[in-house]
Amino acid sequence: MITTVLRREIESGSLQPGTVLKQELLAERFGVSRQPVRQALVRLLASGLLDRRPDRSLAVSGLTEEQARELAEIRAALENIALRGALPMLGDSDLRKARRLNEDLVEEEDPAVLEELDVAFHRTLYGRCGNVRLLSMIDELRRESRRAYLRQPKGSDERVILHAEHRAIIEACARRDEAAALQALSDHLLMTTARLTREGE
Repeated sequence: MITTVLRREIESGSLQPGTVLKQELLAERFGVSRQPVRQALVRLLASGLLDRRPDRSLAVSGLTEEQARELAEIRAALENIALRGALPMLGDSDLRKARRLNEDLVEEEDPAVLEELDVAFHRTLYGRCGNVRLLSMIDELRRESRRAYLRQPKGSDERVILHAEHRAIIEACARRDEAAALQALSDHLLMTTARLTREGE
């Protein structure tokens, strides 16, 4: 439970990069001894969500530029495969749903709901690829990008960019232009990377 709660708080941005996690305070917060807290921190460290500092303390990690670039490259490769597989099966109803979701996310104020809408948008476009394991891998990688949603509140330039990137993907899919759709998707993921690498600014 401790691992799950802390992971959620890190990925949602409630615990900001650089925040030091102290065992004694966490033990008090969760009403447990230090042992389960220590085990949870070891798991989070192994998953890359924490960094060990020179003084041996553990702090919430941020994505370095290199890590964000690697994440974008992996996501682009997998999501391009999914979109390529789904494109021949995408129907008008799928495209209408994607457009509705894209319009809904423009007005959303809650970052958590924005994430849900964004996941649903991509799932609508990729879902018909039929590769359950591939879609599961994509969902897992998307979790590492969650903090980007905090950088695009309603009315911000970032939110406008997100909407425009999605629209470009939809319109390319509607034309059945595979090359343009894959390029629009790759451009979108690169912009997500840029948002992630600005976390510490």
